[in-house]
Amino acid sequence: MKKWLLIFSSMLMMFSSYAQTAPDSLYMVIYTTGPAWDASKSPNEQPYFKEHSSTLSKLRQAGMIKAGARYAEKGMIVLSAKSYASAREIIFADVAVINKLFLAEVQKLSVFYEGCLERPK
Repeated sequence: MKKWLLIFSSMLMMFSSYAQTAPDSLYMVIYTTGPAWDASKSPNEQPYFKEHSSTLSKLRQAGMIKAGARYAEKGMIVLSAKSYASAREIIFADVAVINKLFLAEVQKLSVFYEGCLERPK
């Protein structure tokens, strides 16, 4: 229980510190399934999947996720953060990443063409 409270409180601190400082960079986060992923179960049956979805939802609500998609067996988000270290801290605080349900890779994103992503209608 203490572990969950520590993770939750650290995420709240990250979100509140993000709101106080303007981001200066975008980061690409690539998710792949980790060693804890059970291929015999659906995503919603995986441990920590619900918490992962909740974390991503909070990041979207805070305006930190600029875009997200799935491709092949991977997922990706574009994350706005004040630094590379901050982006890594946010992503690696996710309980699904901590417990190896997902593996995450964070890279600085250098945009060379600004556009608008929308779902096809």
